[in-house]
Amino acid sequence: KRKFLATVFLRALGLKSDEDILREFHRVDTLSLKDGKLYLPVTKELMGRKLSQEITGPDGKDIVVAAGKRITKLAYDKIEKAGITEVELAGPDFEAAFSVADVVNTDTGEVLVDCNDALPSDILAMLVENNIDQLEVFYPELEDVGNIMSLTAKKDTVRSSEGALIEIYRRLRPGDPPTLDS
Repeated sequence: KRKFLATVFLRALGLKSDEDILREFHRVDTLSLKDGKLYLPVTKELMGRKLSQEITGPDGKDIVVAAGKRITKLAYDKIEKAGITEVELAGPDFEAAFSVADVVNTDTGEVLVDCNDALPSDILAMLVENNIDQLEVFYPELEDVGNIMSLTAKKDTVRSSEGALIEIYRRLRPGDPPTLDS
């Protein structure tokens, strides 16, 4: 009858941060920024997704997958056969994306996007302005886990393994004083 958040239990087992938890339960995509555009590497995880931009061959003329069409196994095979290593993402493609880690400007130390936060609409301009060339994201709505772990991590106030152990002990034995040793 005593309940606590799953992320508290995971922290007690050794997953130290929200980033560790999100990486364990979600597939992480590393987007790269080139010439003011975001690109997603071509992997098998691309199958089943719809992109708002058409995927063209290396020459830029042949359309391999039309815009808004689901990438099937056949379409993925065409992409691989054409030698395409990355596909361009437009605004609608990363609207449902969340940052898996803090996005930090290395010059000033300013945190631009917090871990487990939705990407802002002006993320592309923000990345270009702060000279950030890679961004790690996850799409909770596209996965079987959904947004459960993301929302639970946001509710969790415990931030360390020791704090998680104390919180679990406090819940299981409410009358005893919680110490790390006990």
